[in-house]
Amino acid sequence: MTNWKIWTLRVLGIIALLLGLALTIGGVWLIALGGSWFYAIAGIAMMVIGFDVFRRRSLALWVAYGLLIVDLLWSFWEVGFDFWQLVPRIMVFLVFALVVSIVSPALRKKNGEKSFSAMFATVSSVVLAIAVIAVLANMPRPHALVTASGEKSPVVYSDAGKDSGNDWPAWGRNTKGNRYAQFDQINKSNVKDLKVAWTYHTGDLAVDGAEYQVTPLKVDDTVYLCTPLNKVIALDATTGTEKWRYDPKPQIFQSTKGWKRCRGVGYTDLTEQYRQASANHSVQTDDNGNSSNNSAALPSACLKRIVVTTIDARLFTLDAETGKLCEGFGDNGFVDLTVGLTKEPPTSDQGSYNITSAPLVADGVIVVGGRLNDNLTVGEPSGVVRGFDAITGKILWAWDAARGAKDSTPLPAGQTYAPETPNFWGTAAYDPKLHLVYFPTGNQTPDFWTGNRHPYSDEYNDSIVAVDIKTGKEVWHFRTANRDQFDYDVSSQPILYDLPRPDGSVVPVVIQLTKRGEIFVLDRRNGQPVYPVEQRAVATDAMPGMNVAPTQPFSALSVGTERLKESDMWGATIFDQLVCRIAFKSMRWEGEWTPLSDKKRTLIFPGYYGGMNWGGGAIDAATGTLIVNDIRMAQWGRFIKQDVAVKIGLKPTTEGEYSTQTGTPWGVERSMFVSPLGIPCFKPPFGSLTAIDLVTGKTKWQVPLGSIQDAPVHGFVPGVYIPVGMPTMGGPLVTGGGLTFFHGSLDYYIRAFDSDTGKELWRGRLPVGGQGAPMSYIGKDGKQYIVAVVGGATRTGTNKNRSDLVIAYSLPDNK
Repeated sequence: MTNWKIWTLRVLGIIALLLGLALTIGGVWLIALGGSWFYAIAGIAMMVIGFDVFRRRSLALWVAYGLLIVDLLWSFWEVGFDFWQLVPRIMVFLVFALVVSIVSPALRKKNGEKSFSAMFATVSSVVLAIAVIAVLANMPRPHALVTASGEKSPVVYSDAGKDSGNDWPAWGRNTKGNRYAQFDQINKSNVKDLKVAWTYHTGDLAVDGAEYQVTPLKVDDTVYLCTPLNKVIALDATTGTEKWRYDPKPQIFQSTKGWKRCRGVGYTDLTEQYRQASANHSVQTDDNGNSSNNSAALPSACLKRIVVTTIDARLFTLDAETGKLCEGFGDNGFVDLTVGLTKEPPTSDQGSYNITSAPLVADGVIVVGGRLNDNLTVGEPSGVVRGFDAITGKILWAWDAARGAKDSTPLPAGQTYAPETPNFWGTAAYDPKLHLVYFPTGNQTPDFWTGNRHPYSDEYNDSIVAVDIKTGKEVWHFRTANRDQFDYDVSSQPILYDLPRPDGSVVPVVIQLTKRGEIFVLDRRNGQPVYPVEQRAVATDAMPGMNVAPTQPFSALSVGTERLKESDMWGATIFDQLVCRIAFKSMRWEGEWTPLSDKKRTLIFPGYYGGMNWGGGAIDAATGTLIVNDIRMAQWGRFIKQDVAVKIGLKPTTEGEYSTQTGTPWGVERSMFVSPLGIPCFKPPFGSLTAIDLVTGKTKWQVPLGSIQDAPVHGFVPGVYIPVGMPTMGGPLVTGGGLTFFHGSLDYYIRAFDSDTGKELWRGRLPVGGQGAPMSYIGKDGKQYIVAVVGGATRTGTNKNRSDLVIAYSLPDNK
């Protein structure tokens, strides 16, 4: 045998020895932690293979085959036929068996005789190569978690969506927040033919902490949207030509320097409110007691208004036709939303209170909450929710957790609402029949320390609250967490739906998605669960001074909430999977709600980004099918003394890996649970799209959402389309054409799925990623349009791959 062949075998042998040694050492460590024995056994087998290859012994091939067989048996026993769970378990040993098979003609028996013929080596190598190719060939296709039966969902409401006509007049299309458009011009049979109809650039790039998360509105023939810096823009709905723009020039404070967002604007037609107001103020009585109505003419401007909130905590309205400020609103056109709030504590960032989400506008009332800094300090301003007159901007009511159901009247001038109350930072929903507004609440900040919680904060944290739209008087509230210690604030817009029940009755429900992945379906008249909610015991071994709840509510409906176990740990290879298993076994983990400690890291799953975040879900209002996208990212957290954090160089932020929680005994360090390679330490998908039949409660289908193609890991972009399912942002759009559209994945695509099966029917390449929610309307030309605002995927951490693009799709004229 030539020297280069000998040295090739020796190099292969050394590689196998070293990898086997690493597996053995790690495997013994895992055994010591009470974990699986397989890795240590596999490591020893690999060292035997390496030693025998180095010595050119034929035993290497038989050990490689034996290891592969044992590996397959063990893998199927642990994870069944879960493709992405099998890949890291089998690929290394499959490739090793292939390599040893290829070099097998060079291996010898103890007596030096040749062991394997060229024919044997060729056949075995071909078989193993086919197996490797089969695994690789299955990587570019999605692997459903729940496969659809193929049955088409029956229509429950044939007139669903028609109340909004050809428009999209509210952030969730209507005040019920269902994100459903009844249009069927674009459907399953022709969606593949979608083309770009028009594009528009706003001029505000999503850079330096700005993110495009906006869902536009469309009224008559105008599309309305806002930029992260609150510029409001009106476009022609059929051509994308700019009609007008308005810049409120918000102040940028320290708190909003890296957090600039405008998720949407509101719209209202005040014709009826003006007529009522005019009539109420112009009724006169003569000497005989007879009344006469001398109502004034309707105003020539600002009858139809765009309602806007800003990142410097202002509220204003614009004439929808001209874009001019409605100067009769508030004080010179603006309402200062910081009035009635306490000042930020000295340890907080200036501008802590700001608005990022679209306001609800209904029945002449504007309903707004506000965003606060999380985790920096105690003493943050109130989380008060307020209603304002849409004509005058006058405050009508103010609900805050400190007063709860007792009183919702606005405080007199000079008085302030109680600080530290749970806030509402999303978009509310409204039932015009019940005259009730529904909004979700967050948590008293700092989020991770519960030793200083007010009783009213515990009562209203992570809740759904129903109030009267005219008075703000609370009718009921429901907690989705008994005492939140993980920033599980409920942020998605509630979805209102009239739900047919198996017994033939119809229950008006509110559907609340949560970061925990729990889906609460409640009777929106009284807050009683329609799908069962169970109080389950959770871990309570908390730090001294912490107050944790002994039980937490769990719904009969949920997505991605299965309890993580050791066999769920994942990796690109068997080696980083082993590292993740060691990390998992080294953490505190007694299931969801395991309290944080200062001794070692505690696993947090579901993670505090979701589950379901602010983007919310959509419902096919015709069939009662709920469509939700979720995030499945485990995290870890640990308490740390503030002075220790300073010494080791941790920099405090509200959203980063360390927060001071000033005013409490502990800061909190936290991060994603990832491997040394920078990929998640738990099984895919890391984001999915799920369809749930709300009539039966059954999951119809569940598919991974998004590929690794454009997602950077340690600065490296894979560039290959492998749809494992990635963390999502934004929300879906459902149409009467049987389609679900989505573009908030980490790769640069907008997609259309079959709403009955979850099958991807169309995928359009984008210049950058997106993180809002698409919308749809019919233009004056009779065409159906799908519109998305694309500014870049969420939190890339750089100004690269960012945009300011508005893009509209339609079918070609001949389709």
